[in-house]
Amino acid sequence: MALGFDAGTYNLVCCSRDDKGNFANKREVNAFLELPLENRFVFNMMKNAGVPLIERENVAYALGEAAVNMAYTMSQLELKRPMAHGCVNPKEKDAFQILSIMVHSLLDDVKQDNETLYYCIPANAINEDTDADYHQKVLEAIFKAYKSDKGFKVNANPINEALALVYAELGKKAYTGIGISFGAGMVNICYAMYGTPVFTFAIVNSGDWIDKQAAKATGETPTFINKEKTKIDLSKPPTNLVERAIQTQYRLMIEHTIAGIKKGLADANKAVHTEAPVDIVIAGGTSSPYGFATLFKDTLVQANLSIKVGEVVKPNDPLYSVARGCLIAAEAAK
Repeated sequence: MALGFDAGTYNLVCCSRDDKGNFANKREVNAFLELPLENRFVFNMMKNAGVPLIERENVAYALGEAAVNMAYTMSQLELKRPMAHGCVNPKEKDAFQILSIMVHSLLDDVKQDNETLYYCIPANAINEDTDADYHQKVLEAIFKAYKSDKGFKVNANPINEALALVYAELGKKAYTGIGISFGAGMVNICYAMYGTPVFTFAIVNSGDWIDKQAAKATGETPTFINKEKTKIDLSKPPTNLVERAIQTQYRLMIEHTIAGIKKGLADANKAVHTEAPVDIVIAGGTSSPYGFATLFKDTLVQANLSIKVGEVVKPNDPLYSVARGCLIAAEAAK
């Protein structure tokens, strides 16, 4: 058995295989709310309802999907993240412990000691200062600290997030093509040939950026925009201010991403020689809305890349594709 883990800014996904050999995913939202402990009644009611909680001396944290639902319902509550821009959030003092608890809670499928696990890491961003190496060390420490009820541990190994997409979706194309993971914090890009990266980079301006910019334009909260974003159809004209703001930011994000790919190809032109069309995989939670693939393809046609573009592949389950690629990498390593 092996495990794949997508440690994303907004979603944590653990992928394994069930008894029939099919992919099986478990997911938790990588978010929390800070709750004052002045009113123990609220805390106790939440605890009795099964909400994941961490208690401190004067504060408690509500974790995961429950935190998102509360922030959506009560706009005065600020949803916080243990990660920002694809990496551990340095502004949150308890980010390490919160992230550890949520990651460990998804690892109860470990059935033997020293189980092989591959987890995704981002590339460094080209438009902001990020520290992917530090983030990798933090995740390494979290996985190293894990121990199941039976004392089983995991042998955790990193893999580039966008490369994992290539493993997940381009096995029939000799693991050759471009993987683009549209996460919450970053867009991660990797051009791989035969499973080997030619270039990797990331762009800070993805799902969270859409939420923030659309919230500014509409006067809504980012949490509200995030929920509305899951319902939008990018193939249809907007019918209200919120839809218009979200669609506009989606177009800008895709334009920035394709411009980054164009620059990446230009910078690596001596390493990139291919006459065959190159397939592109697009996945990640931010790519989920209906019409995203068409909008991406239309923008791509206008970019005039230096390589021939083949098929643009969007998996049916874009939220789970990275974790699946991590699992495939873990199975290949055994």
